[in-house]
Amino acid sequence: MPPFERPHSVREAAYAHLREAILGGLLPPGARILEAGLAQELGVSRTPVREALQRLAQEGLVELSPGRGARVRVLSLEEVREVYDLRALLEGEAAALAAQRARPTELEALGRLLLALETLPPQDHTRQMQVDFAFHTALVEAAHHKTLARVYAGLRSSLALARGFQPTLSQHPETRRQHRAILAALKDRDPERAAQAARLHIFHFRNLIVQSLAEATGV
Repeated sequence: MPPFERPHSVREAAYAHLREAILGGLLPPGARILEAGLAQELGVSRTPVREALQRLAQEGLVELSPGRGARVRVLSLEEVREVYDLRALLEGEAAALAAQRARPTELEALGRLLLALETLPPQDHTRQMQVDFAFHTALVEAAHHKTLARVYAGLRSSLALARGFQPTLSQHPETRRQHRAILAALKDRDPERAAQAARLHIFHFRNLIVQSLAEATGV
């Protein structure tokens, strides 16, 4: 018996499966998505898979090409710069607020996330990216600014697509140093230093991703 029994459940399950595979880095930018293979994997017909792909295309996560099928969308250089410039603004402000508003338990949680990130298996890049994103999300939440958090959450899809071009750097010594600098500034309750550390980290990754994307696309 297929794992999803009701039509609505089938559609939602196929959509959720695909969306999380993209956001979690299991399907990187440019990856082809085969309807037949995915339908067989999920134990469903091709119709809910096709509907899921159409929804993801509307969200900007998937590209549908007549005669060529579906693939995970590849952002342009301009889009990557725009997304990361906005991210730097949001996380810089979030870090400044978190330095003033974060609860001790939230700072401890951020420290645990960094420890988890640093001790994951070196080749598990997918899980590293997931924990890395969890750290940044927790940082934003520690600012206790609902509107900022909502706007930041809206960037997740674009950030996942951009980050797919640099999946191996979450445990890099420079990344570790930058993360620790952010956390140290938060613990010292220094808003200006925290904002600067967050922005420097985001701009560092923006430049690396732009370089990787340019090399991959020949721009």
